[in-house]
Amino acid sequence: MKVMLSEIFIKKSSQSIYSKDELITLDIKKEFIQRLAQYYDISYLSNSTRENDLCYADSSSLRFEYRSTFTKKDIIVYLRSTLKQDTFHIEMEEVTIR
Repeated sequence: MKVMLSEIFIKKSSQSIYSKDELITLDIKKEFIQRLAQYYDISYLSNSTRENDLCYADSSSLRFEYRSTFTKKDIIVYLRSTLKQDTFHIEMEEVTIR
């Protein structure tokens, strides 16, 4: 699934170019979260801490397609590993979600 960065993140005012670290701190659009949940057929947990979770099915080390739930932190970890450049134009660049 290919997604424009502007479909993932809510940008700040008129700013269009972000560093990787700035991009990761932006809020994530609810529509993208819903799209991701539907794509993988898993549930999104908006308020979750998995620190003491004994269920391996929800482990953050498990790939998305094998999980039963995901959180905002999971999205950020995935994007951080996927985005290879130092700067991004939020309106022009896309990422491939696998």
